[in-house]
Amino acid sequence: MGKDLRGKELGKGLAQEKGGLYLARFVDRNGKRQSKRFKKLQDARHWLANSAYINEHSNPLFPSDMMVDAWFDCWLDTKRKTLRPATIDTYIARYTKNIHPSIGDMALTDVKPLHIHRILNTMADQGYHCGTIEQTRVIIFGLFQDCYENDVILSNPCKAVKKSHIGVPAKVKDALTQLEQKKFITGIKGHQFENQWLLALITGLRVGELINLKWQDISFETRCLRVTGTMSYKNATHEWRSSPGKSANSRRTIPLTDVAVEILKRQKQKVSLLKVIPMQYKDYVFIDENGLIKQSTYYASLKWACKKAGIRCISMHQLRHTAITTWINAGMPIKTVQLLAGHHCASFTLDRYVHVTEEDMTREMNKVATLLNVI
Repeated sequence: MGKDLRGKELGKGLAQEKGGLYLARFVDRNGKRQSKRFKKLQDARHWLANSAYINEHSNPLFPSDMMVDAWFDCWLDTKRKTLRPATIDTYIARYTKNIHPSIGDMALTDVKPLHIHRILNTMADQGYHCGTIEQTRVIIFGLFQDCYENDVILSNPCKAVKKSHIGVPAKVKDALTQLEQKKFITGIKGHQFENQWLLALITGLRVGELINLKWQDISFETRCLRVTGTMSYKNATHEWRSSPGKSANSRRTIPLTDVAVEILKRQKQKVSLLKVIPMQYKDYVFIDENGLIKQSTYYASLKWACKKAGIRCISMHQLRHTAITTWINAGMPIKTVQLLAGHHCASFTLDRYVHVTEEDMTREMNKVATLLNVI
């Protein structure tokens, strides 16, 4: 039993040194003495109780003094089988740029909510968008939640860090108006990517889904298109990577309109005129002499095409956004829109694409007023 400088008993594993600091110590399961000094007795007792509990209940495969960097490597290995490569890349980027510099060399048990708040606040000060900051919070939560569930730490420090809206607000990417769509369609006539952009505008395909499209996914007889996955180019390794998509609903079948069928037939004729086609890409719909076309190439060309058409610059995703908005404005049921768009649930479609204006509310209230007049 240790004592303080006045001779008072402090309890097992606790003592006060001549300089006034309180010493907490115990022997771990491996026979190694662990100790730490504190200015306050309460802090020493708290550390000793937590450390003793972790020593008794922790998973021996993951010691409690493991650094956050080491745990991230272990954690990421368990995620590679279940997450898309693009998601893994995002986790690595966020950890390397934002999480590692702050807590990477800390022991897992030393990380507190304050450290996580500091990471997120620093990102806000550096001008990150609120979506990226929230993405980082979600990654940290998952990292420490798995750590908690493996009995390495007593609790998840990120549980105390709630979702917030700090950071630069996301820019609203509106769908093209009908006039803008007409100008766009006219302006891209004859462009090498005309077929791709028009098909995205009609079917709402994501750019990765467009790139991944193969002729075997298209049936001119049944007039439908099957979305089986997504394709992306990894600049770091200079390779194309295919993945099944964001969710199970991403793999879907889209009926083809007369215009969509005509676009695909034109593309088939265009591909047949290519003098050279790399064998590994011969089954893909949208290719050139070098094979598949990178996302960055589509983005850069689309920016130029918008200027030529005399409309605001848009992204590839805004073509998809425009398609989905058009479906909703045409009166298509939300559940049907969700399935065609490949969203994971109808509530996401409602939140993202259905916007109620003051005019909408006034119109609906006037309908109610008409009914009330007969009462």
